[in-house]
Amino acid sequence: MRICLYTCTALPKLGGQEAVVDALARHFLRLGHEPVVLAPRPKAPLRTDDASLPYPVRRHPRFVSTRHFVSWYQRFLLSAHAKYQFDVVHCHDVYPSGYVAALCNRRMRVPLVLTSHGGDVREGNVRITKPGVRERHVLAVRTADALISISPFTEDGFRRLHPRASRIVTIPNGIDLDPFEQPASRPSSLDPAIRDGEYALFLGRLSRRKGVDVLLRALAQMPASGKVQLVVAGSGEGRQELEALAGELGITQRLRFVGRVEGEAKIYLLRNALFTVMPSRQWEAFPLVVLESYAAAKPLVGTRIPGVRDLIEEQKTGLLVPEEDPAALADAMQSLFHHHARTEEMGAASKQVVRNYSWSSIARKHLELYEALRSDRGDGRH
Repeated sequence: MRICLYTCTALPKLGGQEAVVDALARHFLRLGHEPVVLAPRPKAPLRTDDASLPYPVRRHPRFVSTRHFVSWYQRFLLSAHAKYQFDVVHCHDVYPSGYVAALCNRRMRVPLVLTSHGGDVREGNVRITKPGVRERHVLAVRTADALISISPFTEDGFRRLHPRASRIVTIPNGIDLDPFEQPASRPSSLDPAIRDGEYALFLGRLSRRKGVDVLLRALAQMPASGKVQLVVAGSGEGRQELEALAGELGITQRLRFVGRVEGEAKIYLLRNALFTVMPSRQWEAFPLVVLESYAAAKPLVGTRIPGVRDLIEEQKTGLLVPEEDPAALADAMQSLFHHHARTEEMGAASKQVVRNYSWSSIARKHLELYEALRSDRGDGRH
């Protein structure tokens, strides 16, 4: 099959949606199909390196507005279709890419699939409040041949936009398990005070939504051990403020900010943590860090919010606590620090659970859906 993966954000930007699109394209290619990623040019200072990718990428100008001139971008999807003759178009946003594809639907005459990664269907999305934009979201959802729900959170979002939405198919995000099976070398730049098996790990963006400030307040309520108890891996606009807060709380010696980590360095930190922590104070559609934690055989302490509570099996693969509650978070973390046998048992259970999320399996589920939609249309081309 010739598959168009149309997304409003792609590599070289690094995030959950970008990782999903890249993983699907790579696995479709391995399975003998022909994926093409269609995406806007990245925002400066990022620079594309599309030639290094194993699949073709077509770029179009960035959307100049989320309200005006969006329909003008049809020309780029239609041009790509004229060249590649796609068998299916799979958009990874309801808006704007899903809307653009919906406008092209009659001319392309191929199945249209939409996946939301959460932000565009969440309640309170500022973009939807702009005049006429909600109707465009609804048009995209109504036009799609199938809606892929990566979690109950996104399914609820689809139904808020179009209560009569019928073909909603649950296919979660996935993870490449192979890198977690290989030895990972300790990064030479890693502070020697960070000792294997003795720290909790936060991995994510340093923004208010991720709740790292709550995590620091929780650490301050825990007994000091004389060791580094928390490693914060990530970058973002909140780092300076968080470092100042750590100083105010008197916990600077008990944690380390290591910045954004990728590849082998990230896997090393995951595999050598005692457990991971996700203190988000707002929604999460399908946080890949949960799967990464499980792949590293680590339990997760997370907040009881949509998207996190759906992935953590209480007392089996992790612990759930209320958001905005440093005391409860401190208690949960302390229990895992003190009961290593229990923590390891939960980590082993997590490792078993994550096998259901391998990208090879998830990619095949997508392909089965595409084939079913093509069959419904009577299209047998390959």
